[in-house]
Amino acid sequence: MMVIIAIWTHRALSRSLERRRARPGENSSGRANVPSIWDDGGTQASGAADLQATNVTEANWDLFRLFFAVARSGSVNRAAHELGMSQPTLSRRLKELERYVGAPLFFRATSGVQLTPEGQDLQRSAADMMAAFELFQRDLRSRVGKRSSVVRISATEGLTKHWLLPRVRKLHDGNNRVQLEITSTVTQESLVKSDLDFVIRMGDPGESELIGKRVANVGFGIFASEKYLSTRPAPRTMADLREHDIIGSATEPTQIKSPDLKFFANFISAADLRCMVRVTPVINHFAAAVEGLGLACLAIPFARAEGLVQVLPGETGSVGVWLLRRRESDLRKLTRDVRRFLESEFTRSKAWLAGEDKARK
Repeated sequence: MMVIIAIWTHRALSRSLERRRARPGENSSGRANVPSIWDDGGTQASGAADLQATNVTEANWDLFRLFFAVARSGSVNRAAHELGMSQPTLSRRLKELERYVGAPLFFRATSGVQLTPEGQDLQRSAADMMAAFELFQRDLRSRVGKRSSVVRISATEGLTKHWLLPRVRKLHDGNNRVQLEITSTVTQESLVKSDLDFVIRMGDPGESELIGKRVANVGFGIFASEKYLSTRPAPRTMADLREHDIIGSATEPTQIKSPDLKFFANFISAADLRCMVRVTPVINHFAAAVEGLGLACLAIPFARAEGLVQVLPGETGSVGVWLLRRRESDLRKLTRDVRRFLESEFTRSKAWLAGEDKARK
């Protein structure tokens, strides 16, 4: 948008200058050029040649904003008051614009200042530009305003269903301005590419663009449905898994950074030996276990919530939960408030997520 404004401004000024070049030494009305009213008796030193040698981007858009303010009010003093700046500063900035244009834009009048023919040309030529810029600003404020009330979160399926969604009402009751958009996926989405505010992930976060911290640990265990256990006795050791149907993954297991790697490795080995079904994504392991298709390695709190039965309760593992964000996400107060809420709720539910507290969700 600013490039369009610069081009538009350049064209407006060029038209004004072309009229002036038609008669050297005279302005567009045929009168001799006059010195700037901002000069103390001096003469206008720069002219059209200065404009030809100057890049249009060197004329700061702010100079044109000041020009329109003075042209609208007809008084430098009134315009300076409206703009919240001193009269000498405003006069100096207007002189910069005249030096850039190469012609005086105002002359003194009894009531203040009036536009010279060059100033009138600039005002007419740039009127549409000014209107377009104001429309752009209104549209931008509208879009930014809508986005500022939306908080976008990406989380794994299990965390979304069993932890995040049960807390949406509480979050909204605390701040009814927030509008949550939640993406539930097993893959780790990019905050930048997906325009996300937060990513809640289990396991190694692995993205250098993010900051955050581990907010909890999720306990993992081996689960089956009562339907499945009614057909055969529950295993008593990890070695007994070789005699049971196992629900495995159809893809290579995600690298897990956990102190309980032996537990996960033993279950994967059992799945390699006797797998009833392989299914992806992991959220469907819960459904497969509920259907009685075999034993599954599942997050303890989520499996209990699905009504599954834990076997070998002494054999467990854990995976860290990370709450991640971009550094600039804290620029919005609403996003900061949501982050504090999520961190507080993770602290409250640490025992439940770890599988140590069956009652509290």
